[in-house]
Amino acid sequence: MFGCNLSLKGSPDSFMTSRGEYMNILLIDNNDSFTHNLEHLLATSIAGCRIVVASYGQLSESDLHWPDLIVISPGPGMPEDYPGYERVFEAEKPVLGVCLGMQIMNEYRGGSTGRLPGCVHGKTDTIDWFGEERVVARYHSLCVTQVGDGLNILAENNASIPMCLGSENDSLLGYQFHPESFLTPDGGAFIHDALAFLNLR
Repeated sequence: MFGCNLSLKGSPDSFMTSRGEYMNILLIDNNDSFTHNLEHLLATSIAGCRIVVASYGQLSESDLHWPDLIVISPGPGMPEDYPGYERVFEAEKPVLGVCLGMQIMNEYRGGSTGRLPGCVHGKTDTIDWFGEERVVARYHSLCVTQVGDGLNILAENNASIPMCLGSENDSLLGYQFHPESFLTPDGGAFIHDALAFLNLR
């Protein structure tokens, strides 16, 4: 659909690095209640993975060389409230951003964030996911209003709100929706799709 090579719904025991090792994941917690749900989803979707959760306050001193994947959690506030993320993107590691994490990624690339017309909290929506209709959970009052350099809109809802942004060349992917929510059926499939997009499988 967007010239991206996604292999949908991989099996949870198929994800190992090119070194033949289980995947190391750094999950950065932006002080959000969904972070532990996201950690659980990653753990149950990627067999044998090692997940280290670091608070946003530890970002400036976190070692960014060891992880195979860096995940930026949802969180309260606006991207501008979270300075210092440039070192994550400059580490040249595959990055998955969820909700606020996608907005941070987008603003790093020069994009912008604005108020969503009407706050959406704990509601489902349907998106066109590479030719398939998928139901996803939304919890946000902000949205991407201008897409950053090098990022593509990979999915949006019927109101043309970007629901997924990505760059295959730079191994960046963002979900505005919450795959870790119980309101997203088969959230693990979105983790598998992210690994495929980020060339981690």
